[in-house]
Amino acid sequence: MKKLVVMVCLLLAGMPALAMDKVSLQARQVAQQQGRARVVVMMEELGHGKAGALRDTTFAREQRVRRQGDALLGMLPGKGYRLHRRFARVPALVIEADATTLARLERNVWVRKVDVDRGGTGGAVAADESAVLNRVDLLQGVGLDGNGIKVAVVDTGVDTDHPDLAPRVVGQQCFCSHISGSGGCCPNGQATQSGAGAAEDDNGHGTNVGGIMVGAGHVAPRGALPAAQLVAIKVMDGGNGFCCTSDVVAALDWIATQHPDTDVVNLSLGTWDLFAGACDASASYLIALKSAVDTLNTRGTVVVASSGNQGDLQRMAAPACLSNVLGVAATWDMTAGSTTFLDCTEASRSPRQPTCFSNRSTTTALFAAGAFVRSAGLNGGISSYGGTSQAAPMVAACAAALHQAAPLATPAQRMAVLQLSPSRLTDPATGRHYPFLDCVDAAKLLDPARFLVRMNGSQPLIPGRAESALPAATIPVLRVADEGRAPQRPRRARGPRSIER
Repeated sequence: MKKLVVMVCLLLAGMPALAMDKVSLQARQVAQQQGRARVVVMMEELGHGKAGALRDTTFAREQRVRRQGDALLGMLPGKGYRLHRRFARVPALVIEADATTLARLERNVWVRKVDVDRGGTGGAVAADESAVLNRVDLLQGVGLDGNGIKVAVVDTGVDTDHPDLAPRVVGQQCFCSHISGSGGCCPNGQATQSGAGAAEDDNGHGTNVGGIMVGAGHVAPRGALPAAQLVAIKVMDGGNGFCCTSDVVAALDWIATQHPDTDVVNLSLGTWDLFAGACDASASYLIALKSAVDTLNTRGTVVVASSGNQGDLQRMAAPACLSNVLGVAATWDMTAGSTTFLDCTEASRSPRQPTCFSNRSTTTALFAAGAFVRSAGLNGGISSYGGTSQAAPMVAACAAALHQAAPLATPAQRMAVLQLSPSRLTDPATGRHYPFLDCVDAAKLLDPARFLVRMNGSQPLIPGRAESALPAATIPVLRVADEGRAPQRPRRARGPRSIER
């Protein structure tokens, strides 16, 4: 029966397609101008069930995607393309194709959409700390330290021998291509690398992000979940950029197959292209991203992404613009005067004030403090960064803590309680209202027994419990006066500074 399905599809593939706009104009233009274009070919899924169905995350799905890809490649002219990437569970191919090959893809009924494989950049620049404002610093006091939790950081890699991170790293991988298709930016000089050393950071951005989530606090300020396991995947080069969104898809696909028990994935990166509203079907590489995220959601994983730092008030970068991703924008965490940062000037700054550089749209999930955050840095040191890249891992760490607090909660439930924060902000630039990250409140909604407190003056105390119950803890009250404290002078990062484009 399986062979019959494949044969029928091969016959159909030679028939003219009804729609003639599968291959984007940009892809055709690049192929005409440069001879070939690197594109993401999104295939129609054959025999797939309802989106998110459990059976679509099984080995059978992987076999189906493999057979479908083999059949499609067999229909293409041998000298008209070069294969760059395939995925285990995402029905897509990444190829360099000439105009003849693109025309063949246009006519193939098995092809859903073909677009240029667009790149992007990380979202941060050098400078102090926001954990207190986001209330992720209180998690350990109520027994939420990340024990038994696994998080993944898809970034520039991490400083794998940093004292704050080394004990936490349990997996490394690299998908880092050059747009030319020759070699790559993995530590081995290739476009793919596995195992120890594959995710070594040569920029500093990923090390800072990883430290925000799981840093032990030996050298830099402690991260939110110092007992969590860390999977590090390098997709960005030493300049804090990625040539191709397909590398990010490959990273998510790899996590789903090699670390399916990952509780949260953080993507402090975004495409150069910005999108208004949900961008799920805007291009083939976005459909592929959505497919990869869907698979992770089905496995119980929450995906968080930074909104980007271009200061756009109506659009966000991908993956933040996907409907099943928590897109996070940034606020300041201090009271201070005027500053020019990331190509915009802020007349004054205050806690929970949206930063002028932060992208946000009608579908932005929430804001979190992200300027500035001191964390782990290259060469075993400390770095200081600010941007939506620092706000996103605050939210990601909280989403992981919520799984520790309520292991039976679904990704949708964890995402929902993060957006039900009683702390709200009004964006003066747009008039829109957004939730602001309050991790303790989110944990209370999922695990109220952990926070049974009685008021004792200004100090709520967890009452005494049996020895088998959760550990007692004191939860300090976050006051406005504390939020306005003067920031410490940022320490100079030992590693290179990441400049947002």
